[in-house]
Amino acid sequence: MSNPVIRFTVRNFGAMEAELYPDKAPETVKNFLGLVKSDFFSGLIFHRVISGFMIQGGGMDENFAEKPCKS
Repeated sequence: MSNPVIRFTVRNFGAMEAELYPDKAPETVKNFLGLVKSDFFSGLIFHRVISGFMIQGGGMDENFAEKPCKS
């Protein structure tokens, strides 16, 4: 079985892909895929980008208002 790959479309940068590793982090991957399936990430922004190090996003909209996560 291959690892799931998620494609993000970033409005002002284009697309990027992230490969997920359920064998390394099964609960995290399960939770993340559930959020993807529920369309949680639509309209959210990457609010912290440090070139060559990390990106952080998924919890704030374009007005930096936090989107509550349903559990």
